[in-house]
Amino acid sequence: MSNNNNTKATTFWNFLNDNTIEIPIIQRDYAQGRLGKENLRKNFLADLKKALDNEIPYKDAAMKLDFVYGSTESGILNPLDGQQRLTTLWLLHWYIALSAGKLSDDNCKVFRKFTYETRISSREFCQRLCVPKNFEDFDGNDIVGFITKQTWFYSAWKQDPTIQSMLRMLGGTKITDKKGEDIVDGIEELFKNTNKDFFKDYWQTLTEKETIVFYHLPLSDFGLSDDLYIKMNARGKQLTSFENFKADLIGYITKQSEDETLEKIIRAEWEKLLDPKGGIPIKLDTDWTDIFWSNRSKGIRDKEGKTNKSNQIDEIYFAFLNRFFWNELFVAKKSESPDEYVLDIGKGDENSTQENENVSYRYLNDSNNRNSNDYDTRIAYQEFVVYKYYNGIPIGFFVKLQNVLNSFYNYCEKNTLPQCPWYGDFSFIPQYALENSNNIIITNNSNEKILKVSTLNQVERIAYFAICQYFDHNDTLEDNETTLAQWMRVVWNLISGADQNGRPQIRSTRAMRTAMEFLGMLDSHNVYECLKNYNTDLLSNSDFDERCKEEIAKAKQILNENGDLRKYNGSCKKEDGTDYQTWEEIIIEAEQSMFFNGGIRFLYTGHDGKVQWCCFDDKWNNIKSLIPSEKDNRHSIRLMIPYFSDDDIKEVFRKRNLSNDDNNLRMLLWAFPSKVHSFLMAQDKAPELSLLQNNLISLCEKHPSYWIHIMWEENMDILSNYEKRSGYYAHESYVVGNDFFKQRLELLKTVENIDIRENGTEVWKGLFIEFKFREHIFRWQLNDWIDMYDNHMNNMWKKNLHSKYNGRGESSFTDTQSLINELKRCCNEFEDLYH
Repeated sequence: MSNNNNTKATTFWNFLNDNTIEIPIIQRDYAQGRLGKENLRKNFLADLKKALDNEIPYKDAAMKLDFVYGSTESGILNPLDGQQRLTTLWLLHWYIALSAGKLSDDNCKVFRKFTYETRISSREFCQRLCVPKNFEDFDGNDIVGFITKQTWFYSAWKQDPTIQSMLRMLGGTKITDKKGEDIVDGIEELFKNTNKDFFKDYWQTLTEKETIVFYHLPLSDFGLSDDLYIKMNARGKQLTSFENFKADLIGYITKQSEDETLEKIIRAEWEKLLDPKGGIPIKLDTDWTDIFWSNRSKGIRDKEGKTNKSNQIDEIYFAFLNRFFWNELFVAKKSESPDEYVLDIGKGDENSTQENENVSYRYLNDSNNRNSNDYDTRIAYQEFVVYKYYNGIPIGFFVKLQNVLNSFYNYCEKNTLPQCPWYGDFSFIPQYALENSNNIIITNNSNEKILKVSTLNQVERIAYFAICQYFDHNDTLEDNETTLAQWMRVVWNLISGADQNGRPQIRSTRAMRTAMEFLGMLDSHNVYECLKNYNTDLLSNSDFDERCKEEIAKAKQILNENGDLRKYNGSCKKEDGTDYQTWEEIIIEAEQSMFFNGGIRFLYTGHDGKVQWCCFDDKWNNIKSLIPSEKDNRHSIRLMIPYFSDDDIKEVFRKRNLSNDDNNLRMLLWAFPSKVHSFLMAQDKAPELSLLQNNLISLCEKHPSYWIHIMWEENMDILSNYEKRSGYYAHESYVVGNDFFKQRLELLKTVENIDIRENGTEVWKGLFIEFKFREHIFRWQLNDWIDMYDNHMNNMWKKNLHSKYNGRGESSFTDTQSLINELKRCCNEFEDLYH
């Protein structure tokens, strides 16, 4: 292990002889003894006993625990990090001393140098354990039962979380594993059937040999302030998930650095990660803590107006690291097969669950959570094994973690991350819910109360991936603000695609991986040059690849042949009348304008859909008047309709349900840039409009807030306008290009004394012919049923039982008389029934 002159391995007993250890009141309760931490206790205690028994992996070698950081004042050490381990070691030494007959007055003087200030009850309990006469009658069995039956043990102490945990660490629980076997999670359980002589040997080992050691790092050696000490100790007093996770994370690195089965050069790389001044352990509690401290919880007011749960960062810190693990698992390749991913996502459609067969993914994605909107915010740490996503955890994972957080720390001292103008809720560093939000306090998977943290959806996970990629390769701080802004502009443009219903195009694991694969091939610090030289032959015609092609086309326009930003000499002006200096400048403004969300291929493509930048200026000037910047774009859709032929309209509307809103107008511009070329160039259009165009324009104007679609029913095109909140209930419909109603209308006109509501012939408004016969109202429906209603049109009374329309335009009634007979039958039955 790497050391400096100020750090030296020490045993707990030697450390306690030289120091008074006081767990400060600001620290959390003792957590390793809590319910739900059985496996954690089992693993830690088992390792301690292996060290005492000189067993592998500690045979003839010391068991090295994580660093203990602390601040010393007036001869009292307040541990900043290491409280949990120190408490467990204290209980282990105390129990072995008691069992070996070594709980003497002199030894108890040393034991009393460890105390808790979190609660008076915790402090007094520790003091009572250090009174030898209190244990003169102990027979070596049931230590918890013996303690709780003593007169000096107050029943109220059972409510103290720290005392509860200490007793549980001493005695263990009766909780079993999946096989029904008892989990050995208590010190007494661990040393069951051990005779007194063995305890004497254990005591000698603990007090005279360096079998179990740790390093103490005084905060003064690092020039750390008391403010930072408060920050780090304020983390989640009621939580233990992150603290336990962090201890196991560092423990894993330590074990790797000591694993003699690894080559010496590999162990040396692991040791670098433990460097006392720049390694992961110290960074976790210093610089990296500062990153999350700026997003700390502000507190919640209770009914009495008091503020609690302030200055917490555990939840957001833990969430970030879980997301980093998820990120690395998702893109990890197999070392033995570099072309294969560790995580198999199968076909990866929206409903794919194949990736959930991977235990690590299922945990990190929180896939067992019933509320999918929580994503990964309810994860509760249980055991470290789920983090070993590929033959353990590759050392590259930790190297990348260091690179990303160290670079991000240096960057955010002077800069902030660039924000996407049309996607304002994404946060690379998780944030707590605001005080006035719903459900600020939620329950995690272990039924512990935690503070609600901002989530990541699939699009945002790609943005997270991209930011990590940038800072992982951040060798210099020069021009970071510019290159990061360029990188994230491209990233957000690529992942902001939406379908016809306004949903993100990226909503499956397969789509996520496709995006990450493409981004992974780019140089995040020189993205324009990389795109400019990208081989477009590698791209398909998928929605995502179309956005890739757009970014490539824009990069070629942004950079000149020398790799510098291309000067803009066009006719467009800024709103303040000044000139654009570069093509990058005007392209960015266009991307961020109105509702375009980064997609502007319709501005630089011609009739044939090919790149044609010479049209950009005219289109950019024209579009500002053709498409108003305010939310009401209905006028714009009406203007676009004449530029779509009848066949175009049927293609567009048969595949999509469209409303007069930003999502759908954007979709039209993205999906049909060649179709709207004439529209954006403001070219004259012949005044003659088809019947379909006229009626579509009429729908847009009469019912601008409704949705429009063409459905195919019984071989007819039906253009309908409907309210979204009402489902597919047609407010007004037109049957286009079919003689169905025309034939039936002609037949009805042959019936005497019939009153027909005549809607038209070629284009029929509505999905039925309504008529009155003998004062009763009938509707001849598209399916060729004739429905009869009561006089107030409230309820359908009877449906005639004749054959359904056969799709050939033929009426079910062959002549006038058969139709009259059927109508009379309905009227007679109705009148006989109700009169």
